[in-house]
Amino acid sequence: MKRNNTKGFTLIELLVVVAIIGILAAVGTVAYTGYTAGAKKSAAKSNQSAVTKYIAAELQKCNLGETKAMDDNLTCSGRDGAKTITAAVTALASFKNPYDTGEKAVQKTKTYSTDGNAGYTTLTNVSAVITIGTCIEETCSTAANQQTNTVTVE
Repeated sequence: MKRNNTKGFTLIELLVVVAIIGILAAVGTVAYTGYTAGAKKSAAKSNQSAVTKYIAAELQKCNLGETKAMDDNLTCSGRDGAKTITAAVTALASFKNPYDTGEKAVQKTKTYSTDGNAGYTTLTNVSAVITIGTCIEETCSTAANQQTNTVTVE
C-alpha cells in the first residue's frame, strides 16, 4: 500500500488562521484606542491638579516671607493675579498638552466656547482670584468636560 506523506497546511486551515488574526487585530485596535483616550483624559486632569497645587504652594512661599517664587519669575511684593499668571505660565512651560504633545499645556486666558481646546490648562484672573480651568475631553463646550479650581492671590 502506498502512503501519502505530504506535509503542510490546507487552504482552509490557512484561511481560518488569517480570519482569527484579523478578528484579534480588530478587537485590539478598539481596545487600544479606548486606552489612549482614557490616558489623555487622566493626564489632563493630572496637569490641572499639579498646576493648582503648584500655584497655591508658590503663593504660600510669598505669604511666609520669601521675596521670589515660581522659579524666580514672580516677585512676591506687589504681586497680583496677572503677574502670578504670567510667572506660572513661564515656570510651567515644560507641561505638555496630552492631546497635542507639541503644544504647551499651561496657557493664559483661553475660552472653552469652541472645540479644539482639549488638554489645555488655562489661567484667568478676576481681581485676586485665579481660575485654573482644564478641558479634559476632546470637546469642551459643556461644563462636564471641564475641570476648574480657584486660587486666591493674597
